Amino acid sequence: MPIYKFKCDSCGYEFTVIRKISDDGEVECENCESNLTNKMLARSSFTLKGSGWYKDGYTNKSEEKN
Repeated sequence: MPIYKFKCDSCGYEFTVIRKISDDGEVECENCESNLTNKMLARSSFTLKGSGWYKDGYTNKSEEKN
């Protein structure tokens, strides 16, 4: 399930919530219990590192020698 980051408009508190994509409805603030929350955009922590994720892993080794 995705992790979403929210910010409360009433108190400014930022918190994370694990929810299904199909979940609808308002999210209640953990700090002041207000329903005035907005979903924030956050950077993903998913990165591809190492060889094999660009052209290194998708070329045929025998074609490189020719």
